[in-house]
Amino acid sequence: MDDIRHDKKAPLESEGINLDHDAGKLTNIDDLEVDTFYGSSTTKAYRLKSELIGKCMEDIGMGWYFIPEIRLFGKISDLTRFQWKLFVVTGFGWIVDNFASQGIGSVQPPIKQEFSGIVQVSYSSVAYYVGLILGASFWGLSSDLIGRKPAFNCTVLIAGMFLCAAAGSLNFVAFSALWAVIGTAAGGNVPVDSMIFLEFVPGSHQYLLTALSAWWNLSQLIVSLIAWVFLANFSCPTDATPETCSRSQNMGWRYTLITLGGLALAFTFIRIFVFKLPETPRYLLSQGRDQDAVDAVNHVARQNGKPEPLTIGMLREIDARLGISTNEEGETTRMSTKEIVKENMQAFRGEHYRALFATRKLARQTLIIWLIWLTVGIAYPLFFAFLPSYLATKFTETTSLYLTYRNYCITSAVGIV
Repeated sequence: MDDIRHDKKAPLESEGINLDHDAGKLTNIDDLEVDTFYGSSTTKAYRLKSELIGKCMEDIGMGWYFIPEIRLFGKISDLTRFQWKLFVVTGFGWIVDNFASQGIGSVQPPIKQEFSGIVQVSYSSVAYYVGLILGASFWGLSSDLIGRKPAFNCTVLIAGMFLCAAAGSLNFVAFSALWAVIGTAAGGNVPVDSMIFLEFVPGSHQYLLTALSAWWNLSQLIVSLIAWVFLANFSCPTDATPETCSRSQNMGWRYTLITLGGLALAFTFIRIFVFKLPETPRYLLSQGRDQDAVDAVNHVARQNGKPEPLTIGMLREIDARLGISTNEEGETTRMSTKEIVKENMQAFRGEHYRALFATRKLARQTLIIWLIWLTVGIAYPLFFAFLPSYLATKFTETTSLYLTYRNYCITSAVGIV
């Protein structure tokens, strides 16, 4: 937090903070319905402070779109506001996620030609999807324990490193094992990035979460273009076997994975060294680090050119109302690991599911929505995981791999539209 924090402040009285004025901003955050919903799954202090931060984000807003400004000495400054930058860097998670999902399907045909002893090349997809399940479960929970920011950076970093490592696979077992590790990273990308995006974006613009899927489709096109360049020109003939397909003749899939991994590592560099993402305020609140939470919110305000809406006095006022003591650094008692896990499991309580079937009409709509997601969840990976294999079978018997991957690019480009 050092890169976004103000100089250490004096005690409240010398800061000139008017607690009565700040308290006036707290009048509408104690919602009985919300309090009933959460029950004992989280502390009331955490919930009220979280509600207050949400209102501060609404006051800050989304800022402007891209606005170049000429400053002194002719220097051009990029005034793209914080949340629009965040929209891009969280989009990297969607891109890398699909690098893995599309990448494995693209390189499986040449893998089958080169490695001997492969019973079903799709077993590598099974390893990848097992990794996805484990990764989504692990990173979703661990981000509440170790922080959103480490998970935000580590998932893309791990995916990039192991995509490059997979290019050096010497047999199918090693290839599948590395893709399982890639899956654990890719599985955490979307949950963690979504969480971060929603914490920093005002409620009025949280619909933009669905717009992040555009990065997924762009990623699909990137993978198909890379495959068109490397797999169409540096692969064995389509009728080759492990006996006739040597490593030197079949370097295309390795070049493809190294390129995808290199892009993922470049995204990691941007996330760590270019875009200064503070830790999310709600995580900081859960750790009792109220002053750091204030600094994070006000960092966003400064990035958007808005007045700083949150003071430590406002959070201390909530503590004072609830009879909670704080130290001079603005820190309170942190939530325990048990409380954090309990809050995560709040959404899985049985009454929440029963509410989806409260009426006949609501039950019908719930089942239809579930069926749609189930169908999409089955159809999407089946279609895109085996699309390159299908195209290789149907379009290269009398033509070339060039045509195969050209058609793959066309299919991917249509997906963006």
